[in-house]
Amino acid sequence: MNSNEWPLVLFTMLTQISLGLLLSGLLLALSLKNIEFPAAADLKKLLVSVALGSMGIALLISFFHLTMPVHAIYAMSNTATSWLSREILLASLYFFILLGCLSALQYNIPHRDLSDYLYLAALLTGLVLIWSMSRLYMIPTVPVWNSPATMVAFFNTAVLSGGALTLLLLTLMVGRGSAFAELQRMHTVLFALIAAGVFIYLLNSLLLQPGLTTVTGSFNPALIPVWIRGGQVVFLLAGFSLLTYWYAWAQPSKTDYTNILIYSGVVCIVVAELLGRYLFYASYYRVGV
Repeated sequence: MNSNEWPLVLFTMLTQISLGLLLSGLLLALSLKNIEFPAAADLKKLLVSVALGSMGIALLISFFHLTMPVHAIYAMSNTATSWLSREILLASLYFFILLGCLSALQYNIPHRDLSDYLYLAALLTGLVLIWSMSRLYMIPTVPVWNSPATMVAFFNTAVLSGGALTLLLLTLMVGRGSAFAELQRMHTVLFALIAAGVFIYLLNSLLLQPGLTTVTGSFNPALIPVWIRGGQVVFLLAGFSLLTYWYAWAQPSKTDYTNILIYSGVVCIVVAELLGRYLFYASYYRVGV
């Protein structure tokens, strides 16, 4: 893979993780509907803050992919026909809506629950952003990318990594020894989200993702290191196994050991997603014109 593609690897992943944090937060809020949770406001603010930070870093990193960053503004001049222009416009809009949402939360602006409306607006904008991002890469002359698997993989990164990192943030916020009646319910929601992400990944890999043999010609799959091709699956299954053990058996103990299981599992899942995104860009091969 060309070293200049690394900014795109990080930009796409961080953007999708940002959306995943908002999605996880919405599911947690729905699971606790009509239930009083003392730390709900703090958790919401934490998720929005990290989502905003992730998107801000993603936008900064994206400039490293440009030959002349000073001309970046012109990339939004063709939104009528260019998926790239739409992606940049939506990414900027998503960032500023998140900034407005965090400001409303930070300064406790109560007017008609402004922060809730901005939260939903950011979530919807993020969904359209990932859809636009997916369409940008579904190029007919790049057979391995031109598949519904690309869109599924991009949205699934939001589901899987977003759910995992939300679990990590919740663990850091609540702390060891804290006992909320609602905590078990939130753990169940997040574990189910992570399990769904793993299941979607397996289905996508087996049923939708075109194999590298789809590309005929001089492309040699052996150019991609074997440890990277196998490493994604190994890290993903290791991370999910650690979190499954934590959820099914170790969770009630509330010790440092349970936190280590969460940290290790989340790190493995994020590494798996990073390797998967590397493989995505490394599989690029254009045919025809």
